[in-house]
Amino acid sequence: MKQQTAPLYVLVLAAGAGTRMKSKIPKVLHALGEKPMIARVINAATALKPKRIGVVVGHGGSLVEEKLQSLGLDVDIIWQKQQRGSGDAVISAGPWLKRALTQNHSAQCLILCADTPLVRSQTLKDLRRVHCKEKFPATVCTMQVDDPYGYGRILRDSSGRVRGIREEKDATPEEKRITEVNTGIYYWNMQSLTQTLPLLKNNNAKKEYYLTDTIDLLHSSGQRVASHCLPLNRAQNSLNETQGINTREELYWAEKELYLKVARRWMAQGVTIFSPETTFISEGVQIGQDSTLLPGTVLRGKTKVGSFTVIGPNTWIENSRIHDQVTIRASFIYGSNIHNSAQIGPYAHLRPGTVVMEGARIGNFTEIKSSRIGKKSKVSHLSYIGDAILGESINVGAGAITCNFDGLAKYKTSVGSGSFIGSNVNLVAPLTVGKGAVVGAGSTITKNVPANSLSLERSQQIVKQNWPLHRQDRKKK
Repeated sequence: MKQQTAPLYVLVLAAGAGTRMKSKIPKVLHALGEKPMIARVINAATALKPKRIGVVVGHGGSLVEEKLQSLGLDVDIIWQKQQRGSGDAVISAGPWLKRALTQNHSAQCLILCADTPLVRSQTLKDLRRVHCKEKFPATVCTMQVDDPYGYGRILRDSSGRVRGIREEKDATPEEKRITEVNTGIYYWNMQSLTQTLPLLKNNNAKKEYYLTDTIDLLHSSGQRVASHCLPLNRAQNSLNETQGINTREELYWAEKELYLKVARRWMAQGVTIFSPETTFISEGVQIGQDSTLLPGTVLRGKTKVGSFTVIGPNTWIENSRIHDQVTIRASFIYGSNIHNSAQIGPYAHLRPGTVVMEGARIGNFTEIKSSRIGKKSKVSHLSYIGDAILGESINVGAGAITCNFDGLAKYKTSVGSGSFIGSNVNLVAPLTVGKGAVVGAGSTITKNVPANSLSLERSQQIVKQNWPLHRQDRKKK
């Protein structure tokens, strides 16, 4: 019979001020790959299917609570009124822990820090497996580092068992040479945790209540502590997955590591990426085989790219569907749908609601908004098309625009297939241009244009001979 796993509760510590970020935004809300750090930690913990997740907040706690609610994360908010250390943060969760214990005396508690956004669900599962196997009151997750400065050092007894954790400011010179450090991740039997917390004291250099002291307390009372040590990450300028993010530079390295990991995954699946260091692909993006991403490409949100498509350089695409054999150069695209063999850019701006059909062309310095551009139609340069439906095989000249807004409401423009819209034409909506119509350059069209007709709106051209000579005479006088 399969052994029943004890119910799990997760406690995420997110009350710190994060002063080294030099920001008015709570540290844990700084984004890593479009997601706040704390959201990544909660998502990693959710994979363990906990009964409940509690989040201890303090500095900027209202902002943290609002953000988690907006993301639809079902968590219990616990307030730490004064930030007096990690131990005090867990003590603040005392009533929450006791309620969990009341519901099930065999409950377990996973304690995480909200500023470790790279932590993997698999690591947390491995920690849980070690804890359940050893059957000790607590299991601490440790890691090996080259430079242990700032971390709590792991102290072991002669048998190799963890006997305590010494913080940087309280460590002796000998202890400071230890390279196995605390990650701030613990797995506890809930009953042992609630019994140990009241014993914490703040007799240390910072006068704070350290959660790390609970390990010393267990060892002093004759109880044993298990450990799960992560290997040293020797990749240049990279971070261990459990390393806390405390500065903008550390956030940069974490984000770079995240994006490089995503880029490597897509290259392994048949996508050509010329410069992974300057290409940023969000985790929710999908890319087809044999597509190519040039330097400076950013793919965000739920963007989906087909096969044999070339994107970049210097292109930003967000929450859009890009089909097969599309070419997009140096453009910005949001909430759009680009069909097969379309060509976009350079320097095009496609706003939400844009649909570009098969073989259509959107050229340089053209903006499209909430419009459908039909098959093989061309809006090649310096144009604005908004709230419009363009049929197939239409040519729109340079500088042509739809005048879709009168200051109060938006209006629609419809252009029939096979039409020709000359340069510098103003199509004043609401307006319909019939199939096969021609609109002469420089016209401002305010009335519907019948199919297969020519529409012009121009003043009579006036020519005055020798006008430059006349101007010179006026200047002399």
